[in-house]
Amino acid sequence: MWKYILKRVLLSAMILFFVALIIYGIMRCIPTSFVENMARQKSSLPGGKTYTEWLAQLNAIYKMDTDIFTGFFSWLGNAFRGEFGDSWHFNVPVMTKFREVIWDSFWLAAISLYLRVIIAIPLGVLSAKKQYSKTDYAVTVFALIGISLPTFFFATILKLVFSVNLGWLDLYGKVGRMYQMLSPSGQFWDVVKHYIMPVITLTIISVGDLMRYTRTNMLEVLNADFIRTARAKGLPERTVINKHAFRNTLIPIVTLLGGTLPSLFGGALITETLFQIPGIGYTSYQAMVGGDIPFTMFYMLFIAVLTLLGTLIADILYAVVDPRVRIS
Repeated sequence: MWKYILKRVLLSAMILFFVALIIYGIMRCIPTSFVENMARQKSSLPGGKTYTEWLAQLNAIYKMDTDIFTGFFSWLGNAFRGEFGDSWHFNVPVMTKFREVIWDSFWLAAISLYLRVIIAIPLGVLSAKKQYSKTDYAVTVFALIGISLPTFFFATILKLVFSVNLGWLDLYGKVGRMYQMLSPSGQFWDVVKHYIMPVITLTIISVGDLMRYTRTNMLEVLNADFIRTARAKGLPERTVINKHAFRNTLIPIVTLLGGTLPSLFGGALITETLFQIPGIGYTSYQAMVGGDIPFTMFYMLFIAVLTLLGTLIADILYAVVDPRVRIS
């Protein structure tokens, strides 16, 4: 197992190297005039550096006056040290801004993932147990609604109902206007109130696929020979379902959940933007719209690392959840 993990880590490192090269290559394809325009804009800000200083700093950070490979290895060396330069849009170091916004995205995604799992998996198992019943049809319709609903449409409906019509929740933001005047417990509940609609949005639009995955694989396992054998031995139906059948449905579920790691730390760009939650997703959107190359490059590399890490964790968990899977 350890040899397999080491091989996968080395393979992931090689893939990440080429992904970083592509990201840097795309940045280098941007005309030099863009950097000059950015230096001119930054120099016009009050209390900022001069145009010459900004231009020299940008060229020095990204080695714009050297060949692409020299510049890439210089940028990659800085990236290994956690140095991604200053954000052009937010006017602070990239890592400073990242540390400021990452936990808002993490808690939003973690709560949504927890709700997704405790809703989707039991309902998927229940739907498979009662195939072609009213319960099965109801769960299937609920799953299809979640899969089909566009994020922006569902979020707009929630805001229309709970903010505009009922006035229970605020339309945007992480905190309310009176946040600073509240007690610590009041501040906590104010943040919770602002997270309700984003959490509901993320949960509903993502619960359907996991529910359908669970139901499909559960039906396949329930028709297997070893399940019929277990029932023929007189085992209780609860034991057959929970101990024998459910464990064999975990591999595709682990695959699906392993791919959710980027969303835990990568942010929900559309949802955070719609509700203006100051997480990494909304921040990266602002950076992309504002032409912030340093932050955009960091975000793309960050997502690549999370994707490779999620795939590696899913592969390792295969052997944990299914004893039939072994690395030879």
